[in-house]
Amino acid sequence: MNPPCFKSNNKHETSNPSEAGQKIMKISFLSSGHLPFDDRIFYHLGKALADAGHNVRITSSKADLKSIVENITMDCFAGDDLKKKEKIIRFCDTLYGFRPELIICSEPLPLIAAKRYKKKHAAKSRILYDITEWYPSKKNLVPFHPLLRLGIFIKLIIFNIYATRCTDAFIFGEWYKSRPYRFLFPDKPCKFITYYPDLRYLRYNNATLTDGRLRLSFTGKINFEKGFGNFIRVVKELILMDKDLNIDIKVIGWYENKNDKSECEKLIQSVKGNVTFTFSERLPFITFWESITDTDIFIDLRSDSLENNLSLPIRLFYFAALGRPFIFTDLRAIRHEADMSNFGFLVKPDKTSQIAQIILNYIKDHQLYHNHCTNARRAAEELYNWQIIRPEFLKFIKEFSSY
Repeated sequence: MNPPCFKSNNKHETSNPSEAGQKIMKISFLSSGHLPFDDRIFYHLGKALADAGHNVRITSSKADLKSIVENITMDCFAGDDLKKKEKIIRFCDTLYGFRPELIICSEPLPLIAAKRYKKKHAAKSRILYDITEWYPSKKNLVPFHPLLRLGIFIKLIIFNIYATRCTDAFIFGEWYKSRPYRFLFPDKPCKFITYYPDLRYLRYNNATLTDGRLRLSFTGKINFEKGFGNFIRVVKELILMDKDLNIDIKVIGWYENKNDKSECEKLIQSVKGNVTFTFSERLPFITFWESITDTDIFIDLRSDSLENNLSLPIRLFYFAALGRPFIFTDLRAIRHEADMSNFGFLVKPDKTSQIAQIILNYIKDHQLYHNHCTNARRAAEELYNWQIIRPEFLKFIKEFSSY
């Protein structure tokens, strides 16, 4: 009998069940959309399984990489220029050579490869679909002409349903993204394993505000949809409200197209006053988080579009782990998944003056700032960290592989 899909009550389950007696397996991660050192695939799921003694291999089509890192084999290829059929063949080739007993896929395309492998070579192997993204999402439709997007959207939905039929079980990163799959495939076993960070990889510093100085950061994809315009407008408002305030801003990310770059660079050039910008491109996982540990307040003012509203931002839990307050767009997914009201604010992203005033309140009220920093780190240590839910993940893998 298949177990129900349930969310761990991780506020109370803080002890680690014994991993003794766990069946040692060959486990393959396949991804056509994530880099080899993705935080979830490598640092969380992959490391947990490798540390438990399993033989783990990661195959991503986003980079040409062959190596062994922390007991995990990287067997990756650069597939961005390959057709879908060619990618499937490459994924199949690595499966044929490795012969895994468990395959964990992050997108529908690798599911097709896993199905072929299972049908031809390993009928007893199991397939898991780890769902952390909407599919299809807005980004899948961007390359197509607007008049074609509805047809492409329907086509991709059908493809995803077809591929999903191949999976034996699900892992869900969040509640809203699980709903279509739990509705369409109610009998398949599943488990909620969310995006909590592993605190071992994050360097924590006690927070201190310097009078007359504010350190901010904007990270990730740089465009208006991700909130860069709202962010810059808040910076401008802060300058108007406190002309003596010095603001240092780190921008770490990338532009997806020339139009985004042109629009955002014009915004940056329009900023006057005591504001300094430094720029970096995409950084490795650990280096990235180390580079923003000196941020005083984390601000993310992405648009409250339907897709964003129903998506839980991973970075929110990392902000807590770094022990800093946050100001974030008020999203339904955040309110559903976690109560973070004692160390941050959820806001309407276009309420520029209100957001700037919240920031100034932090600067003026050092006790409020200190309390929110302390509350954030405590929440990460007691509620929102990977070591709390890691045992439940391993337990699910053990139970699922023995069905």
